[in-house]
Amino acid sequence: MTISGTEKREVIKRLHHIKGQLGGIEKMIDEDRSVKEMYAQLKAVERALHQAIYGVLDDQLKKHFAEVLAERLAVCPGDCDDAERLQFLKCEFAKLNLKELIDELAWLRNSLNSVKTNNHKSRKGVRAK
Repeated sequence: MTISGTEKREVIKRLHHIKGQLGGIEKMIDEDRSVKEMYAQLKAVERALHQAIYGVLDDQLKKHFAEVLAERLAVCPGDCDDAERLQFLKCEFAKLNLKELIDELAWLRNSLNSVKTNNHKSRKGVRAK
């Protein structure tokens, strides 16, 4: 997976902002500013870095999630055991936070692999008869 030009520009903009903040913190250290002031700036850098990370991961994971969900929905005609959860995810996945998205993606992958394995075993059984 790669990030789009817009995402790249946004991440680079955030990283330049972080560089500026770090330079300011270095200056604060040289000026013997209070630990409280430096801590506040370090926390701001931490938040900005998390925003950059989540900005990239969130978009990429949502794209991947949509692909896996579409594949899983294709093998569930609407009456499978997971139909209700799949429909919920179809409608709500864009609203999931990063942790929820990762958890649901893991479930989706396991569910898809299980269905594929069962389908493969069923086809083998049909051929053996």
